[in-house]
Amino acid sequence: MVDLTSLQAPFAPHEHKWRAQSVARDGRRAQALCYIDARTVQARLDEVCGVAGWESSFAETPSGRVIASISIDMGARWVSKSDGAGATAMEGEKGGLSDAFKRAAVMWGIGRYLYTIPSTWAECDVVRDEGGQPRLRNGKPTWKNWTPRGWDDLEAALRRVLNGVQPRSPLAIADQRRALPAPDAALAAFKEAAVPESNPWPEEVATLLSGLPAAIRDGSNIEFWSEHYPVVPHEWRAFVRAEKDRMKRDIRR
Repeated sequence: MVDLTSLQAPFAPHEHKWRAQSVARDGRRAQALCYIDARTVQARLDEVCGVAGWESSFAETPSGRVIASISIDMGARWVSKSDGAGATAMEGEKGGLSDAFKRAAVMWGIGRYLYTIPSTWAECDVVRDEGGQPRLRNGKPTWKNWTPRGWDDLEAALRRVLNGVQPRSPLAIADQRRALPAPDAALAAFKEAAVPESNPWPEEVATLLSGLPAAIRDGSNIEFWSEHYPVVPHEWRAFVRAEKDRMKRDIRR
């Protein structure tokens, strides 16, 4: 029998993604939509149901709408749940398949809690012209990335929802737990470390801070930061932002 509690449990914070739905006219904030991708859903199904314990199928309606079905072996019989989506503006048919699959997963309760996240506006950067003015598309600024403050606001919105969702059983998440040292203590230990292998920082922090100086020098720091900052544990956010500011000052001297 499939453990529905584990199937429907919230995902880890870093598995969530945020997409900008609309950007304010001043280009400073954007309305954000939280989602999980299809591969994350597939991994959950593999983990809870077993690789051979579930299957998916797709069909197309005469109007072009994609219908996805997810079937799970419930022991006594297989049970299927379905939902559909149209082609997306960004990825066409591929996007429609992915959206339909995720909608079918919601029918099973996977990621359904994401619909309880209230409308969230967060600080962002937009594409700008050489004069520093927002570059418009269809009369609106074009979203580029979330700022550090924006990421903090989005994470806070997600935490408020996750705190109200039943967690997975301890056995289900035991292998995902990782003790994180307090930033102050870790920094002191790092300064005393003789070799890189003794670095007490979480891997996400070490990866970001080790690659950031080169990114600042070659001008790719915004893209590098946007890629690596979202997975930094929340308790380390203030620390890595301070280190980023210090690096910028040191490099520009």
